[in-house]
Amino acid sequence: MGTIRLETQVVGDIATILLKGSIDEDADFKELSELEAKVYEFDFENVDMLNSCGIRGWISFVEKIPDSKKVIYKNCPQIVIEQISMVFGFIKEGALIESFYAPYFCSSCDEEKKIRLHTKDIINMKAPKMLCEKCSNEMEFDDIETQYFSFLNR
Repeated sequence: MGTIRLETQVVGDIATILLKGSIDEDADFKELSELEAKVYEFDFENVDMLNSCGIRGWISFVEKIPDSKKVIYKNCPQIVIEQISMVFGFIKEGALIESFYAPYFCSSCDEEKKIRLHTKDIINMKAPKMLCEKCSNEMEFDDIETQYFSFLNR
């Protein structure tokens, strides 16, 4: 898909930034540095790849966001959640993760699904019960809950 594409919309004090594509060595976040907003909402739904150079560039960018700004991460796919858990600085100190995708598996249908959850849905590091859209059977969380949800303790 190539490098990252940024779609920015500012309404009032809120800047919503939709990230699409790959956060890689060619990713450039300079245009975001000029935003005048009190709240930055980063929507990662369409991020399909990250590499170490892109992660370094992302960390360098978020470190420059003033502490007076509120930062929200939304629709984080599993690859982003893994980076938040492993790489110090991927999430700005004080930022809020509003929503993310989690892996589930339906043994009846033999299908894997990424299901969008909200941070508030996770209680005591336990995945919420989910039903399969196809067969209505309960799906299994397809990872180790304490590891996958470790980002919530940051």
